[in-house]
This record gives sequence, C-alpha cells and structure tokens, in this order.
Amino acid sequence: MQRTEGSHKRVAVVDCGTNTFTMVIVDLLESHWVQIFHLRCQVFLGKGGFSSAAILPDRFAKGLDALGILKEATQNYDVDEVRVFGTSALRDASNSADFVAKARNKVGWEIEIIDGDDEADLIQAGVQLTLTSLNTPLMIMDIGGGSLELIILAPDKLGQWQKCWAKSFDAGVSRLAEFGRPTDPFLESGARRYVAYLDEILASMRKAIQLHKPQILVGSSGSFDTFVELVNQAQISAVPSASSLSKSIHPQVQLIDRKGLAHVHEQLLILDLAERLALPGMAPARARLIPLSSMLVQYVLAAMPSNSLVYQSSYALREGALRSMIR
Repeated sequence: MQRTEGSHKRVAVVDCGTNTFTMVIVDLLESHWVQIFHLRCQVFLGKGGFSSAAILPDRFAKGLDALGILKEATQNYDVDEVRVFGTSALRDASNSADFVAKARNKVGWEIEIIDGDDEADLIQAGVQLTLTSLNTPLMIMDIGGGSLELIILAPDKLGQWQKCWAKSFDAGVSRLAEFGRPTDPFLESGARRYVAYLDEILASMRKAIQLHKPQILVGSSGSFDTFVELVNQAQISAVPSASSLSKSIHPQVQLIDRKGLAHVHEQLLILDLAERLALPGMAPARARLIPLSSMLVQYVLAAMPSNSLVYQSSYALREGALRSMIR
C-alpha cells in the first residue's frame, strides 16, 4: 500500500486489553501521524479468570488467534515496527509469562506488560493531544475491562498541562461483573450493590478531587465513544464539538450533554441486553457491560462539582504510545 507523503516509518500499536485487542496502523510524520488501518478483536481475555488470577484455556487460545489476525494485517500493510502492550488481565494473570512466550513463538512479537502507572501515563500522553481547546483542571477517566485509570491534570502559568495525581484501580467493568454478578437488567438496586465497594476502593479519588478540584471529566475512548453515540442519537441536534473551535491536527474532545448522559444512564439501568442492543448508537460489543461503565461514570461525576462538564476523547493508550514514537 502506498505510504503517506513525508512519512518516515509505518508502525502499528497493539493494545492487548482485558476485553478487546485493538490495533492501529499509522504512517508517522514529523509531528503527527496519519491513520491507515484500525482493527478490533473481541477476546475477553480476562473473562472468568479474575478470581483465579489466570487466563482460562479458551480465552488463552482466543487471544493467540487474535494476535494471528493482527499479525496478518501488519504484513498486508507492510508495517516497519510493531509495539504490543498488555494491561490489566495480563499483568494480573499467573500464566501471563506463558501467554507472552506462546505469542512470541506464534507471531514474533514481544508483549510489553505494563503496570497501572505506566498505563495511566500512556493514556495521559494520548488524551493530552486532544485537549487544545480546554484550559481548566480536569480528570481523565479510562474505563477498561480489568482496571480503571483516573488522572487529574491542571494547566500551569504557561498553559502546559501538568499531572497533579493519577492512579490505576482494580475496578474495570469485567472485573466488577465477575465479582458482583449483576442482574440483567441492572436496575438501580444493582448499582447500589456496588456503592460500598466503590466507596472503599475509590476513596483516594475523592480526596484527590477535593484537593485539586477538577471541573471537567474527559472520558478516554472506549465506553465514552458509545456514550457520545447514544446521547447524540437521542437528541434532535448534535452537541457542539470542541474540535470545531480548534485547528489541531489531532481530533479534539467532544462535549457530552450531561442531561442526555443522565437520561442514557437511566435507560441502561432498566433495559435488558436485547433492549440495549436495539438502542440507536449502541456498539454491540459494549452492550453487555455498558451499564457498569455508566455506573462508574455517574459515581465519579457525583464526587465532582455539580456543574462539571463531560467530554469524550477519541485518544487513549495507543495514541500515547504513538506520540512516543514520533522522532
């Protein structure tokens, strides 16, 4: 495939997440990149294995199959360099070393298993590229299958973003589903069952919010992409996007109407899986667990000022890794 004019390298970044293996292929330029290809493989690597801290045999095989599909795509697109990251499911599993070894033998890639702090750093690096239009303290929220990353940023006197606080929590939606076994539909009573656990595990988040006073919540890709679609589909007119105010080469954050988001949350609590799948804008792969994602968002928002704004960023870990690869 013909390369983008001015590109010095074609690279791929693979995020081996707890639920999904995602790959982006781009042509690197001097200060940014041009996306060539994007592929998501539903693996659910951590499914059923949180309590035993192991990747179950069927998920193990599914993960290796997905890597084979992604490898073939990199060959088809003549990729020069591939970086592969493993997150919550792989860093917690007792048999992760075996998975890494078998992956190396199958596709020739070395999976970099990163800890929660490094994951948060990569998410921050990616999302920051989409914040050109914002200039007030904010919290980045990345909802994963195994973990939840929260990062508070504030602009300094020169307008540069500085990290005030960051933490990775064992509160991803697949982990919550396995331990909490939510009903379908989830219902308000189902959400209340998680409150005591969230109060305990996210206690440091509440203290950080009180100290640093973020006024904006920025959701990092994933579930927030679906929230944008669900809210916009339910509205007569689309919510204005911050990207329209910026000439950045990276897609800027998009405002999510809070009333619309609250309405979507109410729907997600009372609809069963079949009904959620029928919602306009619902991503089928997210329908099963999105009530838990919505619960987490509403929990975090409840700890922030009542007039806090909510934005969606289409960037996350992968774009943070790409940023580090630009020469």
